[in-house]
Amino acid sequence: MVLNEYWGIPSDESDDSDVEMEEAPEVQPAKLLDVDKAIDFMRFVFKEGLAFLDNGSGRCLADRMFVDLGGFMVDTILEQPQREGPCRMRMLKPSFEYDLAHAFAKEARKGIAKELQGDFFGIFVDMCSPPDTYKYYMVLFARYVNCKGEVVERLLGIVPDSDISDSAPYLKAAALSMLSEAGLSLQSVRGQSYGLAGYSDKFFNQLTSMVDGKYASAYYGHPHVCPLHSHLVAACYDQSELFELIRTFGVLSNLIQKSPQFTEKLCTLIQEKGVNLDHDLQKPGETNWGSYYEAIEKFALYTTPICDALDSVEEVSRDDVKFMVYKINQGLTYDFFFGLLLMQDVLSVTNELSLALDRKGWDAENFVALLQDARKQLQVMRDEGWTPFLNKVGMFCNDIDMPMVTMGEKFVPRRRSKDAEGTTKTYLDYYHVDFFQKVINKQLKELDRRFTKESSELCLLASCLNPRNSFQSFDKDKLVKFARFYPSEFSDSDTTTLELQLEAFIRDVRSDTRFLEMDMLSSLSARMVETGKNIAYPLVYLLLKLALILPGTPATAKTTSTAMKLIENAITREPCNQWISDCLLLFLEPDIFESITNDAVIPYLEAAGHTEPAA
Repeated sequence: MVLNEYWGIPSDESDDSDVEMEEAPEVQPAKLLDVDKAIDFMRFVFKEGLAFLDNGSGRCLADRMFVDLGGFMVDTILEQPQREGPCRMRMLKPSFEYDLAHAFAKEARKGIAKELQGDFFGIFVDMCSPPDTYKYYMVLFARYVNCKGEVVERLLGIVPDSDISDSAPYLKAAALSMLSEAGLSLQSVRGQSYGLAGYSDKFFNQLTSMVDGKYASAYYGHPHVCPLHSHLVAACYDQSELFELIRTFGVLSNLIQKSPQFTEKLCTLIQEKGVNLDHDLQKPGETNWGSYYEAIEKFALYTTPICDALDSVEEVSRDDVKFMVYKINQGLTYDFFFGLLLMQDVLSVTNELSLALDRKGWDAENFVALLQDARKQLQVMRDEGWTPFLNKVGMFCNDIDMPMVTMGEKFVPRRRSKDAEGTTKTYLDYYHVDFFQKVINKQLKELDRRFTKESSELCLLASCLNPRNSFQSFDKDKLVKFARFYPSEFSDSDTTTLELQLEAFIRDVRSDTRFLEMDMLSSLSARMVETGKNIAYPLVYLLLKLALILPGTPATAKTTSTAMKLIENAITREPCNQWISDCLLLFLEPDIFESITNDAVIPYLEAAGHTEPAA
């Protein structure tokens, strides 16, 4: 590790390959060093994110290590005034870096709890997994309003490497332990959200059960940091044809990135067909083609050019490109195109809803209307849309010379199973009931799971405090109704007082020029603290805080989304263990990390055995 190598301390990591029986080398004694200087050195390592190499700054490791580290060492070790009193010497064991990182991480969680000051908060739980692995990591965030009235989303930690087959109880216990270690009580949770795209109801319910049923005011809502379409697509992963569809998109995205020859040929063929070319084929997003909806739209539009381009480059490409071409061609079956057109129709219904969730100027009333309309359209599509859809599939397959399935024939599954033996099911039964209706029902179920009736109503009521257009949406009666969802915070007498404060508050802020030109609840919260109106109208401010904690309120600049992307990139390059987990926490919460003193972490080092004073 970094510090061990720098100071010449032997590492505890060994290579078991090619082991030969020979005389054991003399064990080098651990070195005695000034512990404060050692901690100062490691502060730079943690701050720069050197443990996971790329901190997103765009600067190479050499620049960060040799240029920045050189300046840091001069500043902190050579030019920094000497501390008062004698140097504190410790015997540094090979595990020093790990113990120090873990000590800082524990203190960082306590620092988050200190900033929260016992107030209410919300939690966000998500899972991430490096590609082509069976490792899964739970990521836990806290969301709250700080003393400045700012909405803050903080990383509490990452639980590394769990077995997904039976991990829910373990993850639940780990989340509770992390909250307890920080001194955060579930009794203060007033909002909860979970990413968990594609996870089973059992897994989902296990994690939500740590709050649900115990604390009635910890309302659940879909997190705005998670793209809706990625969850709707993941909800259908147990439909093997759709899983193959998405996997084929992934291979095609890689082919576009890695084979300029294929991309150039594809663009040429698209233009020759007279189709409008999307020049941003490598747009980043949920897939390399943008969002799943964009990817499906592009594939449906460019199907013929894609197939022609695959044929033209297959014989003249290197082996890895040939393999990708082969995998794509293997996937282009009738089931693929049936699923392609089905998901195109399904995601088109929810596209406006998905975009609304991503807008900064979020309109709760419009969002709820879009949600209700999407549910209604999906139900109509399921009950009345089969015949028009099948005709659409037939015309599409005719255009690309794909043979149609005879719906009246006996269904023969691609994968043989005992359940399929002796079946009387026809292809019509399979494609209509087991594919078309099943997928649409999955979408409806996922919408119901993500947007409960309760959370949708709360978001709608909370929007009545939005300061946009001089508080045009303000509605006292609806805000009082919002408060009644929190009986432990608003007693009957408090509700009566709240009505009076709301009347005085709206007269006050509409006549105060400092409250003009705001369009976000988070802006209102910060301005109330800045002007002291949080003290003048304490119940109004409490109501506002509860609204901001709700996961369905997009109050921040998606800091959690940015953090998740960095975490996913880091664990893709380096398997996540306790060391990486701690380093990511320190890097992503720099202001909390920098407030931790050496004196706060030294007791942890003493407990870990780094305690022997110098002779």
